[in-house]
Amino acid sequence: MSEKKKAVSQYNVEGKELQAFLGPLELSIVEIIWCSEKRPITVREVFEVLTKEKPLAYTTVMNTMDRLYDKGVLDRRVEKGKGGIHHVYWPKLERQNFKEAAVRTVMSSLMENFGDLVTNCLIEKAAGNDEKLNALKEQLEKIEKEKRS
Repeated sequence: MSEKKKAVSQYNVEGKELQAFLGPLELSIVEIIWCSEKRPITVREVFEVLTKEKPLAYTTVMNTMDRLYDKGVLDRRVEKGKGGIHHVYWPKLERQNFKEAAVRTVMSSLMENFGDLVTNCLIEKAAGNDEKLNALKEQLEKIEKEKRS
């Protein structure tokens, strides 16, 4: 069995939203699972949805879902069904919680490696927008109050 990795092991600065954390096929698979009313879901069920849009090999979907499990994005268990034994999958985190965990992981890494530079960049970025600057001030005041309590 392979060692579990963090859900966010790399960050693509050119990717938008979740594409910054997951590859295109990984994101398609996770989106299908997040949107599915049926949980847990099988590789075959995900494969059938994906292949409506473009041809893919079943093993490609299976290997990608296995990789998402290894990364800690999906969870799984073995079940017995009509076709024998198979894995069923469900998300470890829902979409919003995944986004928050991914951003926190990247920010923690940046802070550990670049500390003050990251803080300065965030402040400069927020200073260019009054709404963001006010939100940052409010967050800092909230943290100060919590520390005093």
